[in-house]
Amino acid sequence: MEHLKSLIDKDTKIMSVTAASNALGTKSPLEEIRNMAKEVGAYFLIDAVHHVAHGPIDVQKLGCDFLVFSGYKLFAPHGSFMYGRSEHLEGLTPYKVQPAHNIAPGKWEWGTRDQAKFAAIKGSVDYLTWLGEQVREQYSGRFNEYSGRRRTLKISMDAIEKYELELSKAIVSGVNGLKGLRELSGVRIYGLTDPKRFEERDPTFSFKVRNKPDSEVVSRLWNGGIASRSEDFYSRALETYSEKAMIRISLVHHNTMDEVAQFLKIMNEIC
Repeated sequence: MEHLKSLIDKDTKIMSVTAASNALGTKSPLEEIRNMAKEVGAYFLIDAVHHVAHGPIDVQKLGCDFLVFSGYKLFAPHGSFMYGRSEHLEGLTPYKVQPAHNIAPGKWEWGTRDQAKFAAIKGSVDYLTWLGEQVREQYSGRFNEYSGRRRTLKISMDAIEKYELELSKAIVSGVNGLKGLRELSGVRIYGLTDPKRFEERDPTFSFKVRNKPDSEVVSRLWNGGIASRSEDFYSRALETYSEKAMIRISLVHHNTMDEVAQFLKIMNEIC
């Protein structure tokens, strides 16, 4: 954060920041960064691609000017979605084809809309709404600042966040007598590893195994029923650690503790 502050001055026009790293899982302190942007009059844009499936988001409370995410991270097909403050959507002039509308939102959308993608993302949101209805009774007196479908979705995403938190703790601390990644001497985890700080991260873990090529670890995990990959994940965060690739596992709410145990069983055998 100190480094970020050193980069900002009166000439800063846009501050674009990830809500959470797709490589390390680390969440950004969005409110603090928003205040820094507002102090210099810069637009505040949030890249929520990786975080959108892991917890509730309120663009009004965050005070962002724009927020973007990809449908495939929210259990729908590929496709880009953007929130923007209405005054910006109307007042700014985006690059567009000449026949496109000159009013929002049409002027921000290139060519013919893909109706199938709209139907798909609606299906995902309908599912998340259904999920919230299953646990609504546990949230009496909470999220009352919202109503109807919005409240149900906030409940759903909060429940997802809490469930995934337990999966994350098991990944690093162990389960069913199996050692967690933090306890395996041959494993280096990148990013936050203290379970007490796991509310500051999403359930995405990148790691390396000492004296083992990534390809061997990925292959053994695959043979045991666990899908993982080793690459840079389009993330410049790897440069911080002078690494060109890491092994990454990323959990969502339909993963189970049994799957975590299977992952750790294989990792315990490797290490």
